[in-house]
Amino acid sequence: MDYVLALGIYLIGLCFIKGMLKEMTNGEGIKDVFNIKKTKHMYEENGFKNSLIEYLSLFLVFLNSYLIDYEPFTPFEYIYIFFLIGIVYRFIFWGMIRSFKEADFRKLEK
Repeated sequence: MDYVLALGIYLIGLCFIKGMLKEMTNGEGIKDVFNIKKTKHMYEENGFKNSLIEYLSLFLVFLNSYLIDYEPFTPFEYIYIFFLIGIVYRFIFWGMIRSFKEADFRKLEK
């Protein structure tokens, strides 16, 4: 499986799950799924510990998908991957722990 395909499948699934969790918490919809809020506000909501755990989790996902199809990167690709991880973390991944904590899983029983 190609690196981009492995990562893309994971990220699409992650967006779907986060969207479903936000729907269960009566969130603000697309604004909550893609974290379209100020960074300072997001940090205050999530805190340092949760933010660090989420970042390390995302880094492990990137590392795993890279090791699936190992190919040496050029220096430009390392810079590209660094910015890609930052953008994915900021706009998609940040807030996953809070989403799971706020989700009301009792609604699934119905």
